Amino acid sequence: MKDTLIVLDFDGLLIDSYQLLKDTFEQLGLDVGEEDRFKNRRKFLKYIGGGREIVNNLVKISLPKNRVIRDTLTENYMEHGQVFPEFIDVINEAVDCPAIHIGIISRNFTSHPGLTIRQVLRNSRINEAAMDFIIPVSVGAKKISVLEGMRGDSYKHCIFAADEIGDYRAAVETGYDKILMASYGFDHRERLIEKGGIPEKIIFESPARLAKKLNKMLVKYDLLI
Repeated sequence: MKDTLIVLDFDGLLIDSYQLLKDTFEQLGLDVGEEDRFKNRRKFLKYIGGGREIVNNLVKISLPKNRVIRDTLTENYMEHGQVFPEFIDVINEAVDCPAIHIGIISRNFTSHPGLTIRQVLRNSRINEAAMDFIIPVSVGAKKISVLEGMRGDSYKHCIFAADEIGDYRAAVETGYDKILMASYGFDHRERLIEKGGIPEKIIFESPARLAKKLNKMLVKYDLLI
């Protein structure tokens, strides 16, 4: 009986998406900008540059180029994408646990998000074939709808880990009782606290700290040996 649900975000939480996007832009002669400013941008602006880069990028970008960006980004994810090492063992242990229902729900910007996520997991020696679900959320769709559908009354614990304010709000609204937030992903710690109203105690500044907290939580629930 799987009585614990673990839903993981992907980009920013499990992998260094900024570096992959930066490398992709550089390959195409574009500039995504510095990481600190990248984290403060909203939605699509992350993918065309900020105030200092946007004019030059827009001059170079045409509709065919946009497709090239996504295709190149997809190739880079599949070839070079790696889950942060600190997460690998705890995810594999959770996958192997018969009481845990675990998977990924992500709005990934690559051309084939489902296949891309699975390949990155394989690159990282994570048993993706045994995961219970990998759900790409398309652009324009609301992640909250998916989280709501996943949340069932049969679960004793519903755990959600992500890195953006919108993710946190969606998890709260849909009744996830344990939420872990990364400040090393797409939102700064200050933004998570000041604009998101997120408690400091659930914000973690490194993959190592967040993965350790997730592992401790599962040990506390007697789910891992």
